[in-house]
Amino acid sequence: MPFMHGTMPLRRTFYYLLQGKIKFRDDVQVFAMGFHRQPNEQQQGARDFVFWHWAQLQYKNPRVQLVKHIDVVITPFARAYLKDGREVLFDLEGMNREEIESRIAATLGKTELVAKREELMQIAKLNPADFGSKCKRQVRSLSMKLESLLTGLVSG
Repeated sequence: MPFMHGTMPLRRTFYYLLQGKIKFRDDVQVFAMGFHRQPNEQQQGARDFVFWHWAQLQYKNPRVQLVKHIDVVITPFARAYLKDGREVLFDLEGMNREEIESRIAATLGKTELVAKREELMQIAKLNPADFGSKCKRQVRSLSMKLESLLTGLVSG
């Protein structure tokens, strides 16, 4: 397979996708980037960012539409469209991929506190040790069991 040579296998691993640092806030709906395939030295950072971080962005932000404008624009840019109709525009010329990543994460990304809180809420929701009358899962399964018992008694 041709994609198994060079850096392509590394970018296709699950571990690599988990290493993405940019998790967009909930109000980001669309994120678009414009760059060149054969950039000059000042525009290389945008192409490198797309090469190394685009798959991570897609994995970490499944509800955000990601758009690439390849060889359409003169200068590399990134634009985010927010839920309330506002746009956030970034000029990426002269920046390397680490600078682009840090700027986008600082402007559009969730803070570490918010991300940690969401992660803990997700863990608490999925905890299998939750049981009893106050647990949603337990109440639902009890009502289903009672319903099946009642229908069995009525039909028998």
